[in-house]
Amino acid sequence: MIPRVFRFPCLTRLLYKDAIYRKRSAGSKLYITFDDGPTSRGTAKIIDILNQNKVEKAVFFCTGSNIQTHPDSAMMITKNGYSLANHGYLHLDGWESGTQDYIDNCLKGSELSRSVFYRPPYGHLTIPQYMALKKIMRIVFWDLLLYDYDEELQAEYILEKAEKLVRPGSVIVLHDKDNECTHVILDRLIKRCRMQGYSFGDITADG
Repeated sequence: MIPRVFRFPCLTRLLYKDAIYRKRSAGSKLYITFDDGPTSRGTAKIIDILNQNKVEKAVFFCTGSNIQTHPDSAMMITKNGYSLANHGYLHLDGWESGTQDYIDNCLKGSELSRSVFYRPPYGHLTIPQYMALKKIMRIVFWDLLLYDYDEELQAEYILEKAEKLVRPGSVIVLHDKDNECTHVILDRLIKRCRMQGYSFGDITADG
């Protein structure tokens, strides 16, 4: 099995010092986030799981194109008290995009999500892109990426990794997909973290 890097690399964090990976002052809070939505069925299922587990705070990093395609799902997020944030208009890879095209794509996504909190797709961002965007956006990476989209990994393996690596203030990434693995991980992760005394916050709202 190819090794997966669940924690955002420490050396890379040094390049993007002003970005958010974790809130060290969060006490017992964790921050669950979902990338790539909204979607026609996945968003509703995720919100059902959050509601069933009485998790009142979470952030959906959405592409502007998906907000346009699935406006009812985007509205469902905010109506349930969760936050929309920016994942670009299109899901561009910063390493394969020119600086101005990438910035324009980010700004278009920000307009549709109405958020200055931005997560770069794939976590890929060049230094010129970062230097330009950090002046106008709050860039959010992650502390834990849970690979719920990876068909080679079993949900229980991912959960075991999450239990070992989760820590106060962790920003956790799952994906807004109609994916059984995502739904199982989300439900069980919430329950296991609650047993450890954690609560859940909104990375775009907690100062």
